[in-house]
Amino acid sequence: MNDKIHHEKIAFLDEGGQMGKIMRDYPWSDTVLGAAHTWPQSLKSTLSLLLNSQYPMLLYWGPNFYCFYNDAFKISLGSKGKHPRILGMNGQEAWSEMWNTLGPLLKGVLADGKPTWRENMFLPIDRNGTLEDAYWTFGYSAIKNEANIISGVLTICTETTDNVQALKKLEKSEDDLKFAIDATDLGTWDYNPLTDKLKTNERIKAWFGLDTKEEIELYQATNAILEEDRQRVNDAILEVFDFNSGGKYDISYSIRNKQNGQERYVRALGRAWFNEDKVAYRFNGTLQDITDQQKSLEQLRINESRFRRLVKEIPVGICILSVDNYIINVVNDMALLIWQKSLAESHNKPLFSVLTEIKEGIIPIFEELIATKKPQYGNEYPFILERNGAKETGYFNFIFEPILNKGEVTEIMLVAFEVTVAVKARFELEESERQFKNFVMQSPIPMGILRGADMKIEMANDSLLQLIWRKQRHEVEGKGMLDVFPNLIASKYPEIIHGVMNTGNTTSEKESFVSFEDDNGYWEFYVDYDYIPLRDLNGIVTGMMFTCTDVTDRVEARKKSDLFSKNLEKQVILRTNQLKEANDKLQLTIRSLENRNKELEAFAYVSSHDLQEPLRKIQMFADRVASRELDNLSDRGIQDFNKIISSAERMRTLIEDLLAFSRTSNNEAKFEKVDLKLVLMEVIDTLSDKIKATKTRLEYDALATAYVIPFQIRQIFQNILENAMKFAKDDTTPIIKIKTLVVSGEHLEHLNLLPESTYSEITFTDNGIGFAPQYGEQIFELFQRLHGKLEYKGTGIGLAIVKKIAENHHGAIIAIGKEGVGAEFKLYLPL
Repeated sequence: MNDKIHHEKIAFLDEGGQMGKIMRDYPWSDTVLGAAHTWPQSLKSTLSLLLNSQYPMLLYWGPNFYCFYNDAFKISLGSKGKHPRILGMNGQEAWSEMWNTLGPLLKGVLADGKPTWRENMFLPIDRNGTLEDAYWTFGYSAIKNEANIISGVLTICTETTDNVQALKKLEKSEDDLKFAIDATDLGTWDYNPLTDKLKTNERIKAWFGLDTKEEIELYQATNAILEEDRQRVNDAILEVFDFNSGGKYDISYSIRNKQNGQERYVRALGRAWFNEDKVAYRFNGTLQDITDQQKSLEQLRINESRFRRLVKEIPVGICILSVDNYIINVVNDMALLIWQKSLAESHNKPLFSVLTEIKEGIIPIFEELIATKKPQYGNEYPFILERNGAKETGYFNFIFEPILNKGEVTEIMLVAFEVTVAVKARFELEESERQFKNFVMQSPIPMGILRGADMKIEMANDSLLQLIWRKQRHEVEGKGMLDVFPNLIASKYPEIIHGVMNTGNTTSEKESFVSFEDDNGYWEFYVDYDYIPLRDLNGIVTGMMFTCTDVTDRVEARKKSDLFSKNLEKQVILRTNQLKEANDKLQLTIRSLENRNKELEAFAYVSSHDLQEPLRKIQMFADRVASRELDNLSDRGIQDFNKIISSAERMRTLIEDLLAFSRTSNNEAKFEKVDLKLVLMEVIDTLSDKIKATKTRLEYDALATAYVIPFQIRQIFQNILENAMKFAKDDTTPIIKIKTLVVSGEHLEHLNLLPESTYSEITFTDNGIGFAPQYGEQIFELFQRLHGKLEYKGTGIGLAIVKKIAENHHGAIIAIGKEGVGAEFKLYLPL
């Protein structure tokens, strides 16, 4: 079930070939992009389109340009290096070798949203372990998120390295052609219409009688044309500079050498070249002296036609076949590139031995051409070609032109231009539109599409029809929104919808109240809606897609919550008054406790001064009597006198312990960060004489560091150690072990300690006489003794002081005893 839910969350990554699988398995949760199912819908939709496209696509997402790409683009990354390493990587790191060029282009699109287009741009790429020269033709388009903010850049990219290299070969061929032209007594010219500069070879300069400098103006050449032909030539030149003319130039005229008066009849063949703004930037061609031409006019036409087409149509595939066995007499580089054949494999070979796979589809066209002697045309015509070791369908625009000799077809000229990329892109666009419609129709969220000013309902999914509109499909599709729901005319929605279509801005609203009314009844509810403009290829808003979610339950629940809050407020006021009354009573109790504390302080003062003063005098005079009269006392008197001395000592000890007990509540004592082992060492030093006298052995660890009141912790350690030595077993060496652990308060809630705090557990274990387990709490009570006064001296206050100090530190202490075995004290101090 979890796998199914996970699959549904990332369904937009379905299919998509190898890259789709890689993206589905990629640990996105470990990246800054987060889990795939949390991505914005705009990113999901774009990735779905990208993965299911056969055209090379690359998506840069976010301000850091994180990279996504499809299987078609993967080929350009090479077999080693970037694939699949750059998936999810930021653009600068992924394309470091070309980022100085790519970065500004991408940032420009992200900033202003204007698309870009580059043809045959030189961008070396690091692939297959080396930096390779590469050329690219690509376009950048901005991708907007749900808030109509540009969040990514979609790149449709084709590597044109092979084309550029072929063009360079063509330039070499042009050099070879120039040589051939010179060898065939042809003149050549190259004219720049933007600068009005004309370059010619020496032959034309000699024919026209022109200046020998490299560049001249056009008029200097046209002035050599005979006057009866000059206007016709000038008109032809102006016409060729018109983009709509196709740029072809073929004209014959007479010239006269200005220097020697020699006249020639020449034929000019050339073409004009246009930039992206359809402005001619180059006009070049050849000039042939046909004055002494002896060939028949028919043969001349054939030669001229062949030459003209080979020169002017060089960017497209050209092939001339003989009718007999369709032998390839002439083939240009572009045709060889399309076929993926060499000249040696093609020239003077039968066409269908070179391209066996096209015979079935092309023979009927040839037969029609030969029979009718008319050209045959095709647009986006599919041919199956074997390329890259596999058969694939290519789409071509072509013209098959018959070449006649004495009225019979002797040769066929094939002129073809491949449009496979454009056709497949259109197919993919149509498929994407189909997938988009399927997405809308299958979405569980109510969705629909409106078109035009009359808000015609183009599409409505089942969720919208059933949950919101409560209509059948045939009742709404193709009809105006206000025709279906006339009660909306007076509402705010028509104005909002027209605003989206006029401005192209996305509009959203939460908990918007809406009501519908028709012949079947009246219903109302609250919705969250989003209105998103839809644009055509020119960016013009033609419609609007909307989504709406019924949130009536949420609104009503909030209203109930508001009512509950008001009732709760009244209850709070009532409870506040009751709490105030209880607090007033508490203050009286506190003042009473403060008075008792003052009385306790007064008692402590009396204990420390007024009670100790007469006690000191009793002891002082008892010492004097002992020093003077002890020998005169009877045995009975000495025994009674010793009881007086012993009682006075117990009284003094009792007063000192009471005073110590009262001081443990002193709130003015300051907590300090203390190493408890140092405190223990001070106590051991203080008790060193007693430790030696009792031959006590101490074992302890490193203890801990905590915030405590140092003198109080010393008092705890000293009381516990003295108790252990006092209650040692006869004829047994006292052993005291001190062990420290760190424990969680979760395990100490029975001691009323905080579960979220951490405590140091200090355990004191001895091997003394111990005590019965049932006295584990009683021994911490004031004046509680488990043994007689004569058997073991003490007041029963020492452990009460220990417990009070532990509580002062927000800690606790417990005792565990076993008669005849020993006692164990566990002290808990918060860290």
